[in-house]
Amino acid sequence: MTLFVIGKPVKHSLSPLIHNYWINKYELGLEYKKMEVEKELLPSLIENVRDRKITGLNITLPYKKDIISYIDEVSYSAKDIGAINTVFLRGNKVYGENTDGIGFTRALEKKTKFNFSNKSIYIIGAGGAAYGIISELIKKKVEKIYITNRTKQKTIQLVSFFKTRNKEINLEFVEWKNLTPNSDVDLIINTTSFGMKDNECLKIDINNLKDTLIFVDIIYNPKETELLKFFKKEGFVSMNGLSMLIEQASVSFELWFNISLNNKDIEEVKKICEASY
Repeated sequence: MTLFVIGKPVKHSLSPLIHNYWINKYELGLEYKKMEVEKELLPSLIENVRDRKITGLNITLPYKKDIISYIDEVSYSAKDIGAINTVFLRGNKVYGENTDGIGFTRALEKKTKFNFSNKSIYIIGAGGAAYGIISELIKKKVEKIYITNRTKQKTIQLVSFFKTRNKEINLEFVEWKNLTPNSDVDLIINTTSFGMKDNECLKIDINNLKDTLIFVDIIYNPKETELLKFFKKEGFVSMNGLSMLIEQASVSFELWFNISLNNKDIEEVKKICEASY
C-alpha cells in the first residue's frame, strides 16, 4: 500500500523525503509518493482510501478546500478551518483533518520560544494555509490578527468565516496595496506562494516595526525567498516553512500509524531535508 501527497504542483514537495524516512525507521513496509492531479480525480482518490488501496493522503494547494465535499467525516478543527490536509480511514469512513495550524505554532514555539498570548499577528494571504494558522492562533488567544491578500474578496470571506464563528475575534482587514504593518505587530507570516519564483518579492514597509518582530515565510522551497532574505538582512529573527512542514507532517504520521514521533525523529529528518537543498 502507498501514501500520497496530492496537489498541483507537487514536484517541489519534500513530504516524500520526510515520511519515507520515518516509514523506513519504523519498518512500516510502505511508500509515500507525490502525485500531481487534476480536480476531477479527487473523488476517485478518496474512493481508493475507502477501499484501502491508499493508506493515506496529504492534500496541498490548491485542493485543501475542494477535498472536503468528498470526505465522510471532518474533524472539528478542519471544519473550523474549512480546509483539510490529511486524509485517512477511520473504521469504514474516510476522515479529514488539518495539521497546518498546530504544525506552524509548534515550529515557532520550538525555534523562538514565542508566546502567542496577547500578541498581534500580521498575515499575508487568505488561502487554506492561512485558515489553518488563524484557527490555531485563535486557540492561542492572540490579541489581534491583521489579514491581507491580493484578492480583496478572499480576505473579506476569510474574515467573515471566522467572525461568524466568534464575534469577539479581533480580525482586521488590511488593503493589499498598503503593506505597512503597524507598530504593535509582533509576528508577520507570509502564507502566499509569493517567493517561489526567482526574484519574486513582496514590498513591505518595515519602518514602524519593533526590533523584536519575527518574520515567518511558510515557503520552504526555495530555502530562502527574497522576502525572507530581506527581513534577515534588516536584522529581524526570521524562519522559513521547513520546521512547520515537518511538525505538521509528524501529526499526520501519528494519525495514520498511531506512532508519536519524538524530537530526535524531527531533528533527524530536518537535517536530511536541509541537506537536500
